Amino acid sequence: MNEFDGYARPLRGGGWRAMLRFARDAEAKPLLNRGGDPMRFDDELTATKAALRHVLAYFNGNLVSSGEITGGTIHLARRERAERLFRKGGKVVEVSRVRSGADRD
Repeated sequence: MNEFDGYARPLRGGGWRAMLRFARDAEAKPLLNRGGDPMRFDDELTATKAALRHVLAYFNGNLVSSGEITGGTIHLARRERAERLFRKGGKVVEVSRVRSGADRD
């Protein structure tokens, strides 16, 4: 649950794979090359460095949340719609809370 991981996994025939796990994935997946095939590394250190580089790039890059970020810029339509609900003409709309029957003693 909500776990991130990056590590090297040995291959049976020799070599290493860089494995990445993001919170949206149930299990770790291998780092892929541009052709979509899993990358093979000669040693553990190189595979670990590649995994670390990609996990850090994920955190330092453009995080995507429900379509809010597109093309490197933040799409503020959802926030603007929410602001319009609570503000009219620059005035703050007061909100009062009403207790439900279940909340009363």
